Amino acid sequence: MNFFKKRPYLQFVSPAVVLYTTFMIVPILFAVYMSFHDWSGIGPMKFIGFGNFVKLLTDPRISKIFLNALGNNLKFTVCVLTIILTVQLVFAYLLHIKIRGSKYFQLVIFLPYVISTAIIGFFTLIVFDPNLGILNNLLGLLGRTDLKSAWFGNPKISFALLVMVILWQSVGAGMMIFYANMKDIPRSVIEASVIDGAGEWTRFTRIVMPLLAPSFTTNIILGVIWSLTIFDIPFLIGGPQGGINNSIDFANQFFYRSSFGSAYFGETSLGFGASISVVMFLIIFSVSMILSKLLKRFKSNDD
Repeated sequence: MNFFKKRPYLQFVSPAVVLYTTFMIVPILFAVYMSFHDWSGIGPMKFIGFGNFVKLLTDPRISKIFLNALGNNLKFTVCVLTIILTVQLVFAYLLHIKIRGSKYFQLVIFLPYVISTAIIGFFTLIVFDPNLGILNNLLGLLGRTDLKSAWFGNPKISFALLVMVILWQSVGAGMMIFYANMKDIPRSVIEASVIDGAGEWTRFTRIVMPLLAPSFTTNIILGVIWSLTIFDIPFLIGGPQGGINNSIDFANQFFYRSSFGSAYFGETSLGFGASISVVMFLIIFSVSMILSKLLKRFKSNDD
């Protein structure tokens, strides 16, 4: 008790530390431990060293599927940093300059973000279902049956459609981060640019954007982490197999199949699934650290 009396702050932080350690640190350490074992979740574990990692990276069939899934994660990361981030920034600025109906547009744009992802997936299937979907029926009514498609059943366009759905669902969060940062820009700076005769484009690119370094840093890091860990919407739309020809397969879906889906081994393999999670953790951690340092250096140079 004397220990806590001399350090009263520990009484406030210790419950959070205990809970975080119990539900985050311990599971991570146990996943690392499992990755070195062959284990189905029942019975004793069999230590196999780096066998799971070797199988993941060198087995001709498994490594091909894993690299395809990881490649989709990286492609989606590029889409997040180019398309989604740009749309978020533009929408935030349109709200900031208070275009007509901005309050309504703010609600419409942000609303999909707070809707359950299960409902988003259900709406997507209603629209793009090849037989009963709204889009194909609408094309039929317009006499453009030649444009009908299986949509997510077409591996050539399924990834692009997935990006569109996720863009609609997720644009509101990053937009609000940019918008909050824009609200912090001193009004005197904007007024001075108006007096100097700066146009809207000049004001946006030369004044507003350089002052958005904090929100850019936040959105980029969160976007990259999210793109490397995405699971819910691709799973709801493409199923555990990642769509036709694994066209919308991501690393977390591959982890799900390997751990619980009996897709490749005829039985569950939690040890192999743990090795996938460890590899992805190392990738995400490394990318996050590199991005943090680069963005911190960029911000300091900008200052």
